[in-house]
Amino acid sequence: MDIIKEIEIKERLRDYYHTGGGTTFHLGWSGLGGLYSIKEGGCTDWSGLPGSGKTEVLLDSLKFCSRHYKHKHLIHMPDAGTVEEVIAKLIHKMSGKQFEEFYIDQEGNKILIENRVTEQEVEKYLPIVLEYFKILDPKKNNNSKAVTPKEFWQFSVDNKKELGIFSAVIDSWNYMKHDVGVLRYDQWLEETLSFRNELAERNALHFHTIIHPKSGSKVEGKTQMPDMHDLKGGSEWANNGKSIIIVHREFGSMITDIKINKAKPRIVGVQGLTSLQYDLKVGAFYEFVNGKKKFAEPLKVNPDNFTNLQPNEEF
Repeated sequence: MDIIKEIEIKERLRDYYHTGGGTTFHLGWSGLGGLYSIKEGGCTDWSGLPGSGKTEVLLDSLKFCSRHYKHKHLIHMPDAGTVEEVIAKLIHKMSGKQFEEFYIDQEGNKILIENRVTEQEVEKYLPIVLEYFKILDPKKNNNSKAVTPKEFWQFSVDNKKELGIFSAVIDSWNYMKHDVGVLRYDQWLEETLSFRNELAERNALHFHTIIHPKSGSKVEGKTQMPDMHDLKGGSEWANNGKSIIIVHREFGSMITDIKINKAKPRIVGVQGLTSLQYDLKVGAFYEFVNGKKKFAEPLKVNPDNFTNLQPNEEF
């Protein structure tokens, strides 16, 4: 063990004074952006009941970061579907046009898509998707659960320079191999999350993880929003997680609630609740600001005052 010396800490303290502990990136919505930002070298855990929209909110956030900050992402998303389905979803978000020929509404009716993307547009957007989203193919492993979390995170570190990635995504935790061994699950999880947190900070990579909660409880017929303690190994996620976000949508509702359960370090954000609505046609979330529908957009402020501002650039 070593005692810190002034000559060793002076420069680091000066950096902390000017940056608050790192560089963060605003996500474009005024409500969510006021509560949470993505930190270089941080970790965010996302949760919510099936169909709550957690994957959609995360992908929308990553798309925004790619469009405006040129961030690239390594994604392992077997829970979101096949590689083809994930790419189709990303083309929908980038083009603003739906990939599928039809969708099924809440009453079970088959509704034809009016703004379906053309084959020519698919060819246009495919290289853009693959430029910004480096997608692991579970089929090549013959088993989507063949990879442990540590192996995935280490792979992202080892290939960071070659891939040019800013973040790495697991969707979902349930689809990873949990090599618990002789440890209790809570012991293994504590050690695994500590490893992740240190690896992210040391290598300036952001690690996103989607975790399923336990089944939601109901009060007066309404499904309650889960809490970070409702995750498998909940106390360890709560104690060792950096930022924890719960996404919740009541069945049939157009409103998606987003709760920041934990935001760490302080530069990332604060605890709080906000909401977004989803535009099914263009595949993007929006909010109402002063009565006007607004999709995510860059901050319009003096860039000298913010480390998280980048110019508004289209793909």
